[in-house]
Parts: sequence; C-alpha cells; structure tokens
Amino acid sequence: MQYSIIFMVDHENPDFYSFLDTVCEAFQGSGLRFEVLIVANGVEDFVKAQLGRSAKHVNDVKVITFNRPVSQSACLQAALKECSGANVMVTGSSQELAPESYRKLIATWDSQKDVVIPYRKVRRDPLFNRLHSRMLNKMLQDAVGIDIHDIGCQVRIFRREVLDQLEIYGNMHRYLPLLAAQKGFKIHEVECDQLNRPRQTRYYNYKMYLNRLTEILNLFFSAKFSRKPLRFFNLLGSILMGAGATSLLYIGIQKILYNIPIGSRPLLILALVALVTGAQIASFGLLGEIIAFIHGRYRKEYTIEKII
Repeated sequence: MQYSIIFMVDHENPDFYSFLDTVCEAFQGSGLRFEVLIVANGVEDFVKAQLGRSAKHVNDVKVITFNRPVSQSACLQAALKECSGANVMVTGSSQELAPESYRKLIATWDSQKDVVIPYRKVRRDPLFNRLHSRMLNKMLQDAVGIDIHDIGCQVRIFRREVLDQLEIYGNMHRYLPLLAAQKGFKIHEVECDQLNRPRQTRYYNYKMYLNRLTEILNLFFSAKFSRKPLRFFNLLGSILMGAGATSLLYIGIQKILYNIPIGSRPLLILALVALVTGAQIASFGLLGEIIAFIHGRYRKEYTIEKII
C-alpha cells in the first residue's frame, strides 16, 4: 500500500463526509493506492452516520473506536498499528485546505522528503485568530530553533519510518513535524490555499494558554537540554545562589562596618531562601544528568541519511 490516510475525529463536524470524499478523490486523481482509517474518539455513532452519507468510499474505510475517550496521541498510535501504507497522511475531521491544495501536497511528495506540511500563507481567519496563530508559531520557532510557519494545520504527510522513530505521547501529536526536525528528518513546507468559508472568531480560556505554554517549554527543554540538563539547572541554580550570596555579603558588610542589626531583616530570609533553592535546583540538574546518561544513551537524536 502506498498511502494510509488517518482521520482523527474527536468532535462532530457535519461536513465530515464531504471532507472524506475530497481527500479520497485527490488521491484517486493522482492514481495512488491508499487505505482510509478513521479514529472515532468518543464519536462512533456520528462517524457511522457520516459514512452512510459518503457512498463513494465507504467500502475502503476502516473505523477504529475505543471503549472510552483517549488522548489524540493514543489515537494516532492505535491507527499506526492498523495501517500498512509506506507513507501516512494525518489529518483532523475538518477540512482546512482548498481541494486543489490536497492534490498539490500529494504531487509535491517524493522519496527525498520525510515530512510534507502545508503553509497557509494567506489566512482567511478573523484577525484575533490570525494573531494568535502567528504568536504561537513565532514562540515555537524561537523555542525550538526550527523554521516552521504553520504548525497549527492538522494536515501532514510522513514517511512511515519517521513516525516509527518518534515518541508520541501526551499532546505532542500537535508538534510531530518539530519532533521529526529535531531528529534530522527533512521537512518540506508547501504553500497552500486555505478553504474559503465563513469563520467566526474563536476565543480560548486560560487553561488552553497554560497547556500551550507547558508544551512549548517541554519542546524547548527537549530540544536544548535533553542530553545536558545540568547546564539548564546549573544556570538557574547559579543565578539564585549568586543573588543569595550577594545579598548576604551586603548585609554582612552593613553589620560589620555600621553595626546595623540584621536578625529581623527580610533580606536575610530572602538571601537564605535563594541560596537553598539554588542549591536544590542545581542538584536536580545533577540528578537529571545521571538519568540522561543511564537512559539517554539508548535514544537516538539523529537519523543516518546514507553511508558512502
């Protein structure tokens, strides 16, 4: 099988049947052999009803369901165990690109690329959502050091070997192209047209922002310090211990030279807390270094392209 198309469906989109037909027609028009897997995460009845409306490709579809809702990463892992394509397209349940853009993504793919992702350069979203997306992409570029412009688009095409070598957990399925780039795989962006349809401004609660910030910090740490955590923790610990030591020196000079009482001064407490906290953070770095040495040597941070 040349391609496996995985649809990650976790909410009810009434136009899903039309989206399914659009993607399948793009592959059929390219003369490619493909299979379709739909991961119904808590929406089994909805998916069955949608397949009843999509008479064209219903016989080519495999549906994966769970006895309870699970994370998107678990959905993807389950789908990868069932698919047999040499290349894998992963997408959500909503159509994000114009129909011709899916054909463009497929036509761009070749054996020299490991991951192909769309870049919706011209966005038709409301201003707030465009600013939000631009801010997220900029933070990811600065944190990870990889120039990807549209990580929010759910459409991606991978060589199967790429997905087999990535660690998919938690919410990291959102950032699979970044994780692949960290391992040295070739990422190719294709400028695509966004689907032209009416859109409403989407607002987000504080929990979403906290989750995204945590994910970005996770990516930053894994990209910069996964093999050398001592540098990260030593830097923080040194700053705190330096601030504590400077404060203690300052109040010590005041006590010796000017006989100023220091027992009841808040600065003394803050200095001691900074010293102790800095020492503890540095010890975390040492512990992380030991763990990275013991377990990290079994994890590859690279991929071999060729041996000449």
